[in-house]
Order: sequence, then structure tokens, then C-alpha cells
Amino acid sequence: MRLYFYVYSYASGLLISKALQRKVKENPKFIEKVKNFLSMGISKSPEEMFRDMGVELNEDFWNRGLDEVEDLLKEAENLAKKLGKI
Repeated sequence: MRLYFYVYSYASGLLISKALQRKVKENPKFIEKVKNFLSMGISKSPEEMFRDMGVELNEDFWNRGLDEVEDLLKEAENLAKKLGKI
């Protein structure tokens, strides 16, 4: 599977970062894999980097990212209500 994110690079990047954030929240030790991932630069293909992390870019992975964004939106809404902004 080839990963071509050009057209959707910003949305893909956001969801990837949020999905990885969710994985770190679930397992704090996963941060070491994220640090290694970030240090790879362009030394490997995206497929290889994710495989090395044990991450499969499937529907579940993308949904983790969407769940994280949804949680952040709910948190922002709750804070706005507390501040009387909405």
C-alpha cells in the first residue's frame, strides 16, 4: 500500500498526530516509539516507519485521531460554557 498524503496532507497529519497522542494516553510507554518515529526524518518510507511502530493505518487508527479531536472539541466547549462564552 502506497501512502500519498499530498492532497490531504494537513488533515492526515492532524489525524496521525492525534491518533498517536491517543495511543500515548492509553500507553505512556508508547511515547518512546513516537520519539523514534519523529527522529527518523525521511530515512524510511511512511509504510516502514508505521510498521516499525506497530501501527497499521486502518479505519481504527483514523478513528482514534477523530476521537481525540472530538474530545478536544468537547473540552473546549465545556471550558467556553464555564467562562460564559456560549
